[in-house]
Amino acid sequence: MASPLAKARQKIIDKHHHQQQRSSVAAHSNSLHLQLAELETDLKILSHFNRTDEKVNYKHEVLFPKYRESIEEYLAGDEQFDNPLFTQMVIWLFDIEELDTGIKWCDIAIERGLDTPERFKRDFATFCTDEVRAWAERMADKGQSIEPYFSQVSANIVEKDESGKSKWSVNEKPTAKWLKFAGLYLLRDGKAKPHAASVGSVDVLQKSRALLEEAQEEYSAIGVGTYIDKIDQRIRALETGDNL
Repeated sequence: MASPLAKARQKIIDKHHHQQQRSSVAAHSNSLHLQLAELETDLKILSHFNRTDEKVNYKHEVLFPKYRESIEEYLAGDEQFDNPLFTQMVIWLFDIEELDTGIKWCDIAIERGLDTPERFKRDFATFCTDEVRAWAERMADKGQSIEPYFSQVSANIVEKDESGKSKWSVNEKPTAKWLKFAGLYLLRDGKAKPHAASVGSVDVLQKSRALLEEAQEEYSAIGVGTYIDKIDQRIRALETGDNL
């Protein structure tokens, strides 16, 4: 049992610790206030660029390096609070295609229940899903790899836990778009175009079909019926040896 002296000492320590926490929060608040004022100025500067590539370059070369250290300190700290600077940086990471950091920070924003910037209608899960899918489509059109980023995000929106829920909750339509792309990606021919007749593996065709069917279940108007028919025709041809 603690002595009265020990209790008094602990009370003083607890009070001092509480005061330190309040001072720390106040310092963070003041610093964040100044940075948000700077961010408003930077947003105005961005609005004067006419070309998208100029805006992207300015974000990559000037703005993200400018704020990165502050964001990393925020993420490493014990205090969790709404940080508009952080949520803005998450958006810009996808603009400059820093997907490795972007996906990680987006996941943190989702875990902390943070909202996207005011002008955005999508939440972070939907935003990240759309952005990585669009990036993967560009890479696929060029015949380049979509990994590891496609699989990282796919694990969050497609894979289910024991209760049947995915890590991220994403609306049916963007989920269907994701599944459709994943299914068609397996059908790519030598020109990086989906072409079931170019695929020689029944297993790959069946995997593609399953993804397209799942996309159709998520959103019936996703437009995969013709692809599924072509896959079925190709599977029959491979199994019978006809029309190969």
